Amino acid sequence: MELGTSLGYRVVAPDRPGYGASHGLVGDDVRIATQVPVLFDLIDRVRETGPIGAGVFLVGHSMGAILAVHMAASERGADLLGMEICGLPFQFREGAFDRDALARADFLPMSTVEGHRNLFYGPDGTFDPAVLQADAEMSRPVPAAEIIDAVDCGIDMATLAPRVTIPVQYTIAEFERSSVASPEILARASALFTSAPRVVPHWQVGSGHNISLHRVARAYHLRALAFFDEILAAGQGS
Repeated sequence: MELGTSLGYRVVAPDRPGYGASHGLVGDDVRIATQVPVLFDLIDRVRETGPIGAGVFLVGHSMGAILAVHMAASERGADLLGMEICGLPFQFREGAFDRDALARADFLPMSTVEGHRNLFYGPDGTFDPAVLQADAEMSRPVPAAEIIDAVDCGIDMATLAPRVTIPVQYTIAEFERSSVASPEILARASALFTSAPRVVPHWQVGSGHNISLHRVARAYHLRALAFFDEILAAGQGS
């Protein structure tokens, strides 16, 4: 947020439904289909508070990346200028989640610090160890129902991605372990955005799933903002 602001962007980082002040929402209240209009309504409220410049870009990570794709594929998505997505769970390992169990539960079990580290971080040296403790202190239970949309992500992408008509930058981390990841999956998933005027696949070296909490965070954020600058310069978002 500080980097984007320093470079002239107005940056808004909302708590999605089920987090922050709305913690406690479960079931259908946190499904992505419910979140999409909430986020678009938030964008409209931000517009009412003053000028927002050329338009709106989305940066979505993990569940936020799924939300960004759903937003961009919706009827209101054509008004967006572009999006950067990372950590999108395009493919899970066999048996990673029980879809029916997710539908019955309110929250996922809280992960241990070690479990969190193994799933979401790269090798030692790619992040500051102090981040793990800060992450553990800030973490809250994850609403189980929204993970259904993560499980369905690969199937949904086949329908949603071709509807996206804005430029897309699609990032996968080198040490992604929360879902199956490879340069081949990056290429395959990126190729689904057949209606986007520009698609930029990026293999992010030196990071696990939580790219913004690794030492390459600044490089990643600069790349996202540079992508948006390029869109504006080329007039692709107009």
